Amino acid sequence: MNAIPLVRVSSFLPFLKFLNHIGSPTDRLLKQANLSAFVIHEPEGLIPLYQGFSFVEVAARIEDINVLGLEVGRHSQIADLGVLGHVVQQSLTLYDLLNTLQRVIHLNNSCAKIWLTEETDRVWIHHQFACSPALQSPQAQLFAVLMLIKAIQLVTGKGWHPAALRLRSKGSRKLTETEEFGDVPMYFNQDTNAIAISKQLLAQPLQKLRASQTLSPQECYHHLQTTAPSADFLGSLQQLLHTLLKEGYPDISLAAAATGTSVRSFQRRLAAAHLNYSRIVEQVRFDRAVELLSDPSIKSIDIALELGYTDAANFTRAFKRWTGVSPREFRHSHMNR
Repeated sequence: MNAIPLVRVSSFLPFLKFLNHIGSPTDRLLKQANLSAFVIHEPEGLIPLYQGFSFVEVAARIEDINVLGLEVGRHSQIADLGVLGHVVQQSLTLYDLLNTLQRVIHLNNSCAKIWLTEETDRVWIHHQFACSPALQSPQAQLFAVLMLIKAIQLVTGKGWHPAALRLRSKGSRKLTETEEFGDVPMYFNQDTNAIAISKQLLAQPLQKLRASQTLSPQECYHHLQTTAPSADFLGSLQQLLHTLLKEGYPDISLAAAATGTSVRSFQRRLAAAHLNYSRIVEQVRFDRAVELLSDPSIKSIDIALELGYTDAANFTRAFKRWTGVSPREFRHSHMNR
């Protein structure tokens, strides 16, 4: 059974930053997309792709910015993409950068896909959100194209323009007049977004990084791997519930809405996978509780709120039901091992 498409919060923080800058009602926009304001405090956390796409499309409509993805990309840098940005910036050459992106992009967005095709003297860099046709975002696609161009400019410098562009979008004057695209051939209504570059660029080294880059490539890649969106339905549901818990008990209607499906359809998916929703919530809560209890500096009330309980007493009763001992007794016994 297919996993729930998930994406890192850092992929949408540039949109939030830009919208805040222009005075957009971001709290209301997050609420309309059923996203908690808490998520912005965990850039490497995961949210349902459906909610992320809903957020940017609603924002584009309310602010009447038909090319919001381009505007956001214009005001963003590769470093704004969190750990993925660190990975990209630590590449040796453009060839290394593109190979790295092909290898790790799905660790950032479970539906994102990048691949290369070659012509005589050109290479086409393709980007696509390989998910349901109903789960697409023109604004996210435009943003991804512009960020790919900015990744290439880590080698070429800011004045560089693609040799040609293929876009899924419909043609518009705003797109053809975009400064970052330059005066290059553009093909619209294509199956994928793609950027053409000269093959000679592939061996060119990246420009020198700033000294502020502290994470090693190995550390970045390990982080992306260990916190990546799950590739199966159960794992991705557990990751979704982890995000929803901060808002209280994640009723099944909330989980269904977060994935863009009806409660009935969501229940059918659970039944087909022989899964019990309430039991999964309990498992996620228990696993997270054990993790948090290992840190003696975290108070019981803070753990309770993290797990969606209204107070510490409710958390204590639940934990006793799971283990037969109180959180305090569990913490004490495990600290003394």
